[in-house]
Amino acid sequence: MSLLPDQKRLHTLEFADGCSWEIAAGDDQAGAVVSRLGRAMQMRMTTGTAVSCHHDNLHRLFVRTAAHISTPNLHLTPASNNSNVVLCTPNPDNHAGIMFINILRLSLLMAREAQTRGGLLIHGALAERDASGVILAAPGGTGKSTASNRLSPPWRSLCDDTTLVVRDLEGVFRAHPWPTWSRFLDGGSGGTWNVQRSVPLKGIFFLARAGDDRVEPAGRAQAAGLLAESVRQASMFMVPDVVTDADRAQHLERFDNICALVRVVPAHILHISLTGAFWLEIERTLEGGPKDSEYQWSRISQPLRNQNPSRTGTF
Repeated sequence: MSLLPDQKRLHTLEFADGCSWEIAAGDDQAGAVVSRLGRAMQMRMTTGTAVSCHHDNLHRLFVRTAAHISTPNLHLTPASNNSNVVLCTPNPDNHAGIMFINILRLSLLMAREAQTRGGLLIHGALAERDASGVILAAPGGTGKSTASNRLSPPWRSLCDDTTLVVRDLEGVFRAHPWPTWSRFLDGGSGGTWNVQRSVPLKGIFFLARAGDDRVEPAGRAQAAGLLAESVRQASMFMVPDVVTDADRAQHLERFDNICALVRVVPAHILHISLTGAFWLEIERTLEGGPKDSEYQWSRISQPLRNQNPSRTGTF
């Protein structure tokens, strides 16, 4: 992709799986979309025309405005040949939701590409303690945001709705905070998230309301089922309902990634009360659980790159 002469501002973002993005806009309306996305995800900004790069993991997006795009059509394919032209709809005054749709489309394109590399977009909050992360997964309205706001230091909430999990080049599952896009609807306040920063993922906790705080382990099959629903909720606009072979392949790819994740990262059911210090239960679970070598926190044996493994969906 070659940028137009006046397209000298690039928004850049890099994920822990080694995938890098450069995003530029071709007109003022597209520029407003890219700028909003860049601020929300705390992308870095560079000036000057793009430098030629042959890195296999570099993807360049050139965003342009096109009035003929159907706004409900959010489904996207992975970036190909390291460059994509993405069309966004204009942002008329009488349809403020168009901006939300456009930034959502761009973010889903990045998440979709991460899925091809073993990643998952999960409907769950991301909490950090001692440079490690856990996901608090639950359907909308179940208490992810409330639980995130209740965390006590040294715990820190990195995001309260959605998390992108990727595998780095050594096989470590790492979690990136993801914006809460619903905050941008209907003139909402929005927000910013340091998406480029990631933490190693040490556990997934599925929230369940209860009278007292306690944790129980989830078996791999149970964890896969719960995680599949969390991924479906976060990724519902990434692919349409299963209709074509290509769509089926994307769903199968997602399921394979889920199975790989639950083989490595422990999953638990976190029974959470309205007032208890539930984070202490998480700490006890992480500190008293199986040793790293037993759970293979960091590495998995199969090759991670340049391979198309058979899709068995096994745990």
